[in-house]
Amino acid sequence: MPANIVSQNTTALVADIGGTNARFALAQNGQIIEESIRVLPCGDYSNLDQAVADYLANQKTVVVQACMAFACPVNSPRIKMTNNHWTFDKSEMKALLELETFKVINDFTAQALALPALPDSALVKIGSGKAIEGTAKLIIGPGTGLGVAGLKQVGSHWLPLPGEGGHAAFSPVTPLDSDILAIIQQKMDYVSWETVLCGSGLELLFEAHSILASNPMTLKNHEITTRALEGEPMCKQALEHFCSLLGRAASNSALALGAQGGVYIAGGIIPRFPQFFAKSGFRSSFEVNDKMTGYLEGIPTSLIMHDYPGLLGAANALKNPLV
Repeated sequence: MPANIVSQNTTALVADIGGTNARFALAQNGQIIEESIRVLPCGDYSNLDQAVADYLANQKTVVVQACMAFACPVNSPRIKMTNNHWTFDKSEMKALLELETFKVINDFTAQALALPALPDSALVKIGSGKAIEGTAKLIIGPGTGLGVAGLKQVGSHWLPLPGEGGHAAFSPVTPLDSDILAIIQQKMDYVSWETVLCGSGLELLFEAHSILASNPMTLKNHEITTRALEGEPMCKQALEHFCSLLGRAASNSALALGAQGGVYIAGGIIPRFPQFFAKSGFRSSFEVNDKMTGYLEGIPTSLIMHDYPGLLGAANALKNPLV
């Protein structure tokens, strides 16, 4: 058995670590042990090893195999989280945690690998379209940041196609987009899709909309979503724009990848308001194009309503020789 493949009978540690929270679980036979799931705030720990030690002490177990997904680039020997303070050398951390196997993957690699394991009950279809078998899938999701990844079946395994598409340049299309961009560029030179499509991005959008309305205001992202759902006009306008922009970002990525196997929306933000999202301009924005409207209309889009897809993906990565 290759050194990087975990035995099916081994109890392993899996994790999905974002900018705000670290989600841990134990896995066996590629399946999550549901009662082992625990979510720890990253800000409560100085680094990964402290959080792992706390988690394993609570589980009263020792593991020697692990697969962990991180919300940052993972190809270099050193991991530096994009949206929190954790940083470490992979080899040193493997030794510190006394692991025989330590798979380190991108968080949206894990999200992508979860797609084949998600039950239909965890998916809410948005709009029309039908997946073409054998073609690539795309997953995109706003949370603390904006993750983007692809997935393609190769033989009997799934090959994740990780990237950093959230950091591609934001591209305005409508006059409103251009007005919003001009306001945000007063704060920063480079505006990416992640700048506007994440928790802090929703706050920037709301502030920019309020400036355009000559009534400058700031609110936290959870306040914006709550007030939008209550019908407050400015919050509703900002959240609607957020959903439409996500449609455009997803459309751009789907065209680049050829994601005729479906586009999946993940992350911690959109599942808070699935009904609002389903009625928003997301799907119509997704389909807008001068030459590829028919192509985009054929791609199904679905919202993932599952609490821990990253843990499912990390568990699947344990036994996947392509990861």
